[in-house]
Amino acid sequence: MATICGKGLPPRAALLLTVDFICLVIVAPLVFLAPELAATPTRSFAAILWSLAQLMAIGFLCQALFYYNELYNLRLVRNLRDMLAGVFRAFALMLLAIAIVFEVIAQDALPLSRILALTLFLLCLAVCVRVLCLPRRPERTLILGSGEETAELHETVDHHPEWNVQVVEIMNPSAICDYTPSGVDTSQTYDRVIVCNGKPRSSKLLDKLLSLRMRGLLIEDSQAFYERSTGRMRVDGLTLEQCVFANNGGIGLYARRGKRIFDIIAASILLLLAAPLIAILAVIIWAQRDGDVLFMQQRTGLYGRPFQIIKFRTMRNSSPGSEAKWATEETARISALGAFLRKYRLDELLQLINIIRGEMSLVGPRPEQPGLCRMLGEHLPFYEVRHSVLPGLTGWAQVRYHYGSSIEESKRKLEYDLFYVKHLSLWLDCAIVIETVKVVLVGRGAK
Repeated sequence: MATICGKGLPPRAALLLTVDFICLVIVAPLVFLAPELAATPTRSFAAILWSLAQLMAIGFLCQALFYYNELYNLRLVRNLRDMLAGVFRAFALMLLAIAIVFEVIAQDALPLSRILALTLFLLCLAVCVRVLCLPRRPERTLILGSGEETAELHETVDHHPEWNVQVVEIMNPSAICDYTPSGVDTSQTYDRVIVCNGKPRSSKLLDKLLSLRMRGLLIEDSQAFYERSTGRMRVDGLTLEQCVFANNGGIGLYARRGKRIFDIIAASILLLLAAPLIAILAVIIWAQRDGDVLFMQQRTGLYGRPFQIIKFRTMRNSSPGSEAKWATEETARISALGAFLRKYRLDELLQLINIIRGEMSLVGPRPEQPGLCRMLGEHLPFYEVRHSVLPGLTGWAQVRYHYGSSIEESKRKLEYDLFYVKHLSLWLDCAIVIETVKVVLVGRGAK
């Protein structure tokens, strides 16, 4: 199974990603450059490289637009109408971008006719690849277990069809040992067995599972399937042993130092680039004259230490000494300008200062108010683990789930945060930043 930054990637999605890269960025540019080289064999090496770079840039742009139009989402790809709509939308945006660049570097650019021909070729190729890469037969799966965890696992499989897994039977673990008659090959009935964690596994069960694995079946722990398919760690099935002995090399000393250097450089550049916009927003908020320009509030940071978060004010001032509340309980106080700022995360630009100070990171679990942390810590196991890394301006939970306004929703966000802590790396941070750009561009999930 392919993974990207710890997150499991469905095999067919990984295939799409790989085939697109090979076709769009490598093969297509070489195919379209070959006739030009044959017609003008005396061209300089620099001119050839420049033409190849332009063609490869179009391929990279095409693949980026595929990503931002959900064309690696197998749920969308399986629907022919949605897939075609996404492909045409991506190519329309690509042609617009190419037209703008063409006007800027027209004297050194490839002929427009060749660019249009390449675009049409890539469009047809993208549709064909997605039709051919779709799976033909679901993976037949046996679930060993019973009770609530088994029901939740079945529901997880149903809600993630991109993994192409079909539950054909649910069986109590004690029954599997005597289930297969003599001479019958279980591997012809199932492709995968997922074992729930409910009770300690007997040696007899483990022997049976080993024999099935030797016959070619994939044997998987339910927690592992849950983690790779959802990008979360299931809190209800998590144990202290799993937390202690998990592969947490990502939060080591060198990883933290590298992450801190990345935060300082990135936050400084972003703050410099955003300075004019910050000044304009400050003047607009000040001109409304219905409260302070800045909003500062105590939040819980690394190892539970409190710090003051800095934001642009998006609400009318509250009464002094008011208790910590869910953000959704105070929507009536949000101003019209504040709603716009929240939708596109512009109110959080000033948190770049918190990042430079070392109170926050560019990526990490979002910092909560101390009162809410205390309350959630009493109801949710392992909640304090999310404070083992710096809180972030954006995070895995923010790009994968909406704002939590209840204990149950906060539990779901905690599962994403624990996944991030377990797989923390610079690559995962980069993936979250890229996903955040997509979230901000469409204004999705803002609270």
